[in-house]
Amino acid sequence: MIAVISVKYSIDQSYIQVSQLNSQLSVLKARYRQLAGLDSAEVTEEEKAEGGSCSPKTQVAFAKTHKTGSSTLQNIFFRYGDAHGLTFAIPERSWMYSFKEPFNASMITSLPWAKLGFDLFIFHSVWNYPEVKKVLPEALYITLLRDPVNCYESNYVYMGLQNAFRMDINKFAQVKAAANIPRRPTAIIGKNQLLWDLGLPHSDMEDDQKVSQKISELDKQFDFVLLAEHFDESLVLLARLLCWDLSEVRYLKQNARKVEKVSNITAEARGQLTTWLAADFRLYKHYQDKFELEVNKYGRDQLDKDVATLRQLNEELTKDCVKEVADNSKLTGEFRMALDIVTGYVIDTSKPWCAPYARSEPNFSVQVRNKQKTRAGRARDKLLRGLDRDKLVEQRKVVQGG
Repeated sequence: MIAVISVKYSIDQSYIQVSQLNSQLSVLKARYRQLAGLDSAEVTEEEKAEGGSCSPKTQVAFAKTHKTGSSTLQNIFFRYGDAHGLTFAIPERSWMYSFKEPFNASMITSLPWAKLGFDLFIFHSVWNYPEVKKVLPEALYITLLRDPVNCYESNYVYMGLQNAFRMDINKFAQVKAAANIPRRPTAIIGKNQLLWDLGLPHSDMEDDQKVSQKISELDKQFDFVLLAEHFDESLVLLARLLCWDLSEVRYLKQNARKVEKVSNITAEARGQLTTWLAADFRLYKHYQDKFELEVNKYGRDQLDKDVATLRQLNEELTKDCVKEVADNSKLTGEFRMALDIVTGYVIDTSKPWCAPYARSEPNFSVQVRNKQKTRAGRARDKLLRGLDRDKLVEQRKVVQGG
């Protein structure tokens, strides 16, 4: 019996490794076409003979939203980018951009790793599409939305608002939401969080026309919008858009709160919060309708099959890698979470390939930043080695003398 399990494990791992190698080969081919100035959508005769119909996309701009499952999606991009040597548009010191102002390309274009060229924008920011477009003009643009009441409740607890207001979510709905209090001008977390994350100023949230205009703008910006309530279906659809193997979008759920930290929202409170969050619900319902169109285009039967495959991959991943789901009292090093109210994973350290799936966002950010610093330094050294240092010194003297 043990021998059979061992053989199965070896076969499963070999399949995953082959899939990843094929993916890496496709990425290299896509890079070559990009450098050669060829259309990335073109398929070579050789690829046709191999049965290929597309090449993996390696550039993605992800508008990361608060408490939507975005850290789980981000981890997928962290792993893919790290494994394929891609460059992250990462802030200089933090794992998120400033929330005091919309993102601006100048925040990163002068950083050492900017010279490498950016591939992935996946960090929290106040979304500013024109500025992100300067950094990643040819990327696939995506975001992730969640039922606005569930999203607000998660933010309310996670960000400590229930302590600040000294009332639980149900009391807040009865006292504050029912009174239709506006979003505070300086709030980072608050009313209509989805729209705020996506760049709508607080002053526009009560204006129906401006909300409609914002939704129309976002429609032109995003190639695909994932829904947290259909997360696995969203990942399957995304994998096809990116031309990635399903094994690339396997995941362990990130930043999930402990069960006892999730509120039991009453029906009355949900109704009050739904009314209060009307602008976010307009956004969410708009993309629910669009999501249904994507499902129909993909084919419901095929989607169900592929979702089942992804869930099987996730089950095997959990079985292979996870020893225990735990909080920070049992987590160490790169697996410690940012806050104590969420859970992470005690990983089987005998399998190094498991670590990235459980690595926390702050720690993954530090690791990729350090790698990029090293790569940028090597690129600079290589460039200097190719130059005639004596001529450079002579030219400098001429310039200074002139």
